[in-house]
Amino acid sequence: MRTPRSSSPAPRRKSELPPTPPLPGIVQTLACRWMPLNVFEWCRRHNGDRFTLYPVDMAPVVFLSDPDDVRSVLHAPESVLHPGAGGAAISPIVGEHSFMLREADEHMIGRKAILPAFSASAIESHIAMVNATATREVASWPMDSPFAVHERLRSMSLSIILRTVFQHERAELAALHQHMLAMLDVTASFVLIEPRLRRLPVWRGIWRRFIKDRELVDREIHTLVRSGRTTDSGSGVLDKLLAARDTDGSPMTDGQLRDNLVSVILAGHETTASQLAWALQLLAHHPEAQERLAVEILTGDGEGYLMATIHEVLRHRPVFLFAIPRVVAKPIVIGGWTYRPPTQLLACIYLVQHDPNVHSEPDEFRPERFLGASPAPAGYLPWGGGRKRCPGHRLATLEMQALLRATLATRTIRPAARRPERARWRSVIVTPRHGGRLVLSQRPTADQTASRVPR
Repeated sequence: MRTPRSSSPAPRRKSELPPTPPLPGIVQTLACRWMPLNVFEWCRRHNGDRFTLYPVDMAPVVFLSDPDDVRSVLHAPESVLHPGAGGAAISPIVGEHSFMLREADEHMIGRKAILPAFSASAIESHIAMVNATATREVASWPMDSPFAVHERLRSMSLSIILRTVFQHERAELAALHQHMLAMLDVTASFVLIEPRLRRLPVWRGIWRRFIKDRELVDREIHTLVRSGRTTDSGSGVLDKLLAARDTDGSPMTDGQLRDNLVSVILAGHETTASQLAWALQLLAHHPEAQERLAVEILTGDGEGYLMATIHEVLRHRPVFLFAIPRVVAKPIVIGGWTYRPPTQLLACIYLVQHDPNVHSEPDEFRPERFLGASPAPAGYLPWGGGRKRCPGHRLATLEMQALLRATLATRTIRPAARRPERARWRSVIVTPRHGGRLVLSQRPTADQTASRVPR
């Protein structure tokens, strides 16, 4: 049962927004970039479930973490709250034609085109490929010495999503894999979301390298598109996009194909790699959960604890701290407050999933909370919600299952530091600050592992 919340005071004027921390906009901006989790939690403790931040050079941003408010945002009509406009930070990567950034029909055409490639039956056909890729990747990791796992996971997840998109073997996609990894290095820099930095000496070089790598990526994609027009396998994302038709019956242009393909690759690569890095970090720092999961994997005793662990990783350390920002296009009343243009509304996934009224002891990593029970939708939003819910969640879950099985079947994970790493922005998601450093050692036998699990 949810405990009563203290109701926010009704605004005295319609133009008022929820309270804001007593800090200048520049301090709010920097604090959110360097300590996002701490800042969000501090703001909720002091300002309640609704608070406003005033980032530099942006319209006011209202953070919402009451489940009812969040539901209202995610299901509001696009004519009132524009979800595409709020994702413009990644437009230099995905391009202006990306369905991720479009509204209404344009968004749904692209989304509906790719959904069959990520259906349950389609993902089932990738199981062998994903398992083999994960096993090969884990076998390449160093033993008994600290290393950062995130970059290796980026390479692995990119290989998987490229094969899912284009239906080619690894060797045929090697050049695109190399150029895509290089291009997406820009997501680790603020130059992507701060255009003014691109004129300064240090960041100018980063931006120029990004432009060069983007040109190489585009060249490879256009080659694959030309090949796809003549050899239709019918099952890949490219095939689905080639078959899609606009509202007037016309096929997608080469520009639309490029942007939509890069959108799928970005979404299916960066997010999954970061989520896997958090999973290994959390298991390294929670040995009892790790050992219980290892016993289940080694004995082949179902996958109840594996799925509970995945759910808890996604709850405890979601890579998306909030759903795609919604830009207010027309006045809307949510939770007794009237929001008007040009305010942006953020449904804060992190705060919802760390709400003690929704999840008991939310700051504890405890997979047992999901044993025998699916997460309640109102308090569990790692894949977003509404029309923008992640279409690739089945593939991401499969990758997490495969990677955890491959790792814990043969390795014990130990932390490389006393505490889990803090969150660091990488474009619009968060990753472990130091790349998810850990130490692997040879796992004992199944019987020895079982004996270490508390009864």
